Amino acid sequence: MTSSATRHTIQQGPASPALGGWRSGVHATAALLLLAALPVRHAQAMEMELEVSGLRHSEGRVMVGVYTEANWLKAPLLGHSVDASAQKDGRVLIRLTELPEQAGMRLALSVFHDLNGNGKLDSNAFGMPKEPYGFSNNAAASFGPPKFEKAQFEAKQGARIAVQLN
Repeated sequence: MTSSATRHTIQQGPASPALGGWRSGVHATAALLLLAALPVRHAQAMEMELEVSGLRHSEGRVMVGVYTEANWLKAPLLGHSVDASAQKDGRVLIRLTELPEQAGMRLALSVFHDLNGNGKLDSNAFGMPKEPYGFSNNAAASFGPPKFEKAQFEAKQGARIAVQLN
């Protein structure tokens, strides 16, 4: 991590939003889903860090959806967010907590900067995102979101994942 990133611990809770899905293979409005009214608690949970870079504004929130292959861009396993004003030099460090601890578990992240704080990824008339977004492994979106396989990583306790916003 560069010394210019700001560190925040965000725990998934009652109002932690996460990314919604994409329709028709085109970047459509990603409706944010509210997670269950009670926090998800796993018998064993792990933590990882996410460094998000490419933040150009301090308004709004940085939204993170954590997915497995089965729920990729449909219903997030967990959601995390942080106020974008916490960024320093275009970077923010988010501690992802309450991740299920399973050997060899494959996860993928979808991140976007909700500039106007309306809780969704805004898109233009053609379904192209109007707000900065990115995926784990910096998987590229081309005429729709990347496949899970391009964004997946093996979840490991204490690991750091970096995502550059477009």
